[in-house]
Amino acid sequence: MKLVFIHDGPLFYDKEGNYYEYAYHELYERYSYLADEITFLIRTKPSEGKKFTLVPPQIKVISVPNFKSPKTILVNKPKAERIVEKCVRENDYFVLRTQSSIAQLAEKYIRKYNKPYIIESVGCSWDSYWNHGLLGKAVAPYMYYKTRSIISRAKYVYYVTGKFLQKRYPTDGKTVSCSNVVIDAPKRATLEKRLKKLKGFDPEKKLILGTAAALDTRYKGQEYVIKALRALVDMGYNVEYRLAGGYNGAKHDYFLRDLARELNVADRVKFMGNLTADQMPEYYDSLDLYVQPSKQEGLPRAVIEAMSRGCPVIGTSIAGIPELIPKFCLFRKGSSETLISAVERVLNSDMEKLAKRNFKKSTEFSREKLVKKREAFYDIFLAEYGKK
Repeated sequence: MKLVFIHDGPLFYDKEGNYYEYAYHELYERYSYLADEITFLIRTKPSEGKKFTLVPPQIKVISVPNFKSPKTILVNKPKAERIVEKCVRENDYFVLRTQSSIAQLAEKYIRKYNKPYIIESVGCSWDSYWNHGLLGKAVAPYMYYKTRSIISRAKYVYYVTGKFLQKRYPTDGKTVSCSNVVIDAPKRATLEKRLKKLKGFDPEKKLILGTAAALDTRYKGQEYVIKALRALVDMGYNVEYRLAGGYNGAKHDYFLRDLARELNVADRVKFMGNLTADQMPEYYDSLDLYVQPSKQEGLPRAVIEAMSRGCPVIGTSIAGIPELIPKFCLFRKGSSETLISAVERVLNSDMEKLAKRNFKKSTEFSREKLVKKREAFYDIFLAEYGKK
């Protein structure tokens, strides 16, 4: 059987015709449980020297032109329609990841040709578009309605949150609550290392904050941490902010660097660049407090990864973040003032207890547990539509 994963992407390609990704880890392993042949129907871009992670050669890639902007819609939308319809006709099963214009387009043809499919609800369309400038605010109500309609009529929906997306985008179909974030089972030695670090921790001598996210994705909210630095320094903290991540777009957006200079905290903001998966544990271990200041999320991988290192975490009270961390660790999105308050609440709490709590919570996302849960859901789907 042949399965197609559909999302806006992008994937990146080099001159040799290889494809690279930075957000679709382990999808071949996951979807090969459902089918023998896997295709990605997705937007693609030149890699421009950035390699990211090589897409397994077993995955076929079908490129769909960008038809989302006013400049491209008239020319590229008809091309996209033809590519998508042909792909739907020629394949058997489909996985549609929401917040995707290509997935929304494909759903029309999947229903037309009565093909089996699974919806993956990984984020909120309203939040995603509302936090993308004036044009985004203009289309947010339509995209919210469109996403809600598509999910409501789907027979199979895979939610990455425990409650948030289920409440906002309900369905009468069969569902599973299963994170897309899969980590290796955390090791006890990692927690012991964190607890040892906390015993000698003095935030007035040194307080290291960190966020792992793309630097040119404004809704990730790093600007609010940078704005908080000045006040934290004035409160007596010797604070440093380490940003892991690079630039996803062709043009680099140096907004965060400029903001740090403007606020006279550039010496306290450290840009770590794109770190490999092997480098991330050391990065989390270097932090005293991980901050997830996002305006829009699903269930953020970085929060779970930081928790698996026993790291105290604060984050905005949106989407699936409240499902991961305690209430006193939450702050209001777009608010440096409430972010500062959350920092102080955590620093005045029993941080060793919080580290143990976060570490234990992260074990819920171990590979073994989630694979069993996901495959049980896939078995129900395959029982209805036939084995691969």
